[in-house]
Amino acid sequence: TMSLPKSRKLLDELIKDLEVSLGLPLSKAGEAKAAPSQQSAAQPTPAPAKAAKAPAEAKPKADAAPKSDKPKEEAAKPEKKAEKKAENKAPPAETEAADQAEFTKLELKVGVLTKTWAHPESEKLFCEEIDVGEAAPRSVASGLRAFYTIDEFCAGKKVVVVTNLKPAKMAGFESQGMVMAATSPDHTKVRLLEPPAGAKVGERVVIEGLSGEPYNPNQVQKKKVLPAVLADLKTNGDCAACWQGKVLVTSAGPVTAPGMPDTPIS
Repeated sequence: TMSLPKSRKLLDELIKDLEVSLGLPLSKAGEAKAAPSQQSAAQPTPAPAKAAKAPAEAKPKADAAPKSDKPKEEAAKPEKKAEKKAENKAPPAETEAADQAEFTKLELKVGVLTKTWAHPESEKLFCEEIDVGEAAPRSVASGLRAFYTIDEFCAGKKVVVVTNLKPAKMAGFESQGMVMAATSPDHTKVRLLEPPAGAKVGERVVIEGLSGEPYNPNQVQKKKVLPAVLADLKTNGDCAACWQGKVLVTSAGPVTAPGMPDTPIS
């Protein structure tokens, strides 16, 4: 048989174990036995020392990005546009040459009449077709009926024609050029300018020592080239056609207006 104190002690241990397993508050007997163990459990376990934080490796600096030339390019764009605009606006260099003689801005060619007839609606006009060396003859109207008969103004006759004028309606007939003639100041006498016999159809009538490309029809009209040239166009004492005293010539010689010395040309 077990003595009473031992039995009590064993009972207290059983109660304590049961209370711990059930999570119940400890009785006085359980508290007395558990005190030493609770104190040791209450002492916190020292936390392991944190490893020293390794210094972060310095990230290599990215190479500096190359400076973009975009701002420069964008700045250059307006300049290019301005240059292009200026180029589009600028007329051909030859037409802007300050030293280009006014006469060279007109295009006068040797032509030959291929067909002539009286204008059906005007007593003053002839209608004619003139070969000036182009793919097709030009239709031209001339106010010469008071000065030439149809037999005199006929196919085969050589004339001088201004070929870079804008087409114009004359009594309903489209005229694509102007036949040149010397006209007396009182308009009572008119003689056609005559190229020499050997002049080639389609060749340009020129002045020796002067050069320059003729204007196009729009420029001739806008710049009023025709009246400017006519102001200085007349025959000399030998009946040779001249501009500012300089003789108009072809490959075969000078252009003339027989019987019309010192006479304005139009």
